[in-house]
Amino acid sequence: MTRKRCVSFCLIFSLFFISGCWDSSEVNNLAIELAWGIDKAPNKKVMISAQAIIPSKVSGSQGSSAGGASKDKPYFVVSSDGMNTLDAVQRMQTKLSRKVFRGHRRVIVIGESMARQGIKEVFDTYTRDPNLKLRTDIFIVRGSTAKEFLKISYPLETIPGLGVLGEFNQVGTLMEMGLLNFLLSATSEGACPAVPSVAIGMNPSSQDEEKQKDPSNAEGFRIAGPGILNKDLKLVGFLNVEEGRSMRWVAGNLNKLTISAAIPQEEGNVSIDINKLGNKIQPVIQGDKLKFVVTLTGQGAIRENNTRLDLTQTKNITILQNALNKRIEENVSRTITKVQKKYGTDVFGFSDALRRKNLPLWKSIRENWATEFREAEISVNAELTVRQMGVTGPSLHLNPNEIEK
Repeated sequence: MTRKRCVSFCLIFSLFFISGCWDSSEVNNLAIELAWGIDKAPNKKVMISAQAIIPSKVSGSQGSSAGGASKDKPYFVVSSDGMNTLDAVQRMQTKLSRKVFRGHRRVIVIGESMARQGIKEVFDTYTRDPNLKLRTDIFIVRGSTAKEFLKISYPLETIPGLGVLGEFNQVGTLMEMGLLNFLLSATSEGACPAVPSVAIGMNPSSQDEEKQKDPSNAEGFRIAGPGILNKDLKLVGFLNVEEGRSMRWVAGNLNKLTISAAIPQEEGNVSIDINKLGNKIQPVIQGDKLKFVVTLTGQGAIRENNTRLDLTQTKNITILQNALNKRIEENVSRTITKVQKKYGTDVFGFSDALRRKNLPLWKSIRENWATEFREAEISVNAELTVRQMGVTGPSLHLNPNEIEK
């Protein structure tokens, strides 16, 4: 009995040394923000916008087919400007009856004008805030502002700002720890960040991404090609969606891809779904010339065969693989050359590969890496393997005498 009393006394006494939630906030006193926008404002100021949920309307809108596009929106957007991010946030707080809570923030969007001006200074507070998750994803709003983007409704999601995450996943990207990867690239000696972009409007009037439409009466948005930033964290240009996939494959940030290629000798075409992608960057030193060999590998299944080839025959599979490999090599080489000559920013990770392979050489050229990257000779080799061909060999619509064995 004495022992039990002693144990009980120790347990009760230990409670005095256990800290409680002395700085907790009631949920009813918080404005829960899910998406955040950064724009350029007049007089060298920065404008901050927040897309926050209205808790009383979220549950009632879950069954609505229009989601955020319903008349009674379960979210609202509030904005304010200031000399820096924190000053703008303090001014924003005076418009709200609740304290802004950033712990659930999933998306940061940056207006194109702000990105072209440079975002090095405005991102200081994001590296210091302990409430900000490093898995937050970053997007540039192409041809518009972050504030306009946050106001756009999206038919498939209750909270529109979260719809861009689903769209980004559909283009085959890895779960990227967006903010963390951005900060790592921004502080790297040689690499530069490439930030995915989003354009307002689901159905552009032109397929040319350079031509932007008025966003005032648009609905929804779409993933556009990535924005290329230089070492000063200034936007210098964009790639298109296909070039963006090529860039991510070389950098090792792609997990699925569909490739279509024409088969000239068959006057037809094929498509393959690739779900196992690999990449390797090999530096090669030949005299005083810096070269890189990029090897891209993948395995997948033929999903469409518009040729006369019977895919149960090994030789015909080889024909398709060669055509697909050639298409990949051309696309990726074209993308790398465009970035080299037009932007001169290493968004692929060639500097990291060189540093791992030959550290003394890297140390000797790192101060002049931008020039070295522009002049480097880069070759691409694709090695696809067809693992599946579907449930049939030749196309079912062909007559037996039309099938090429």
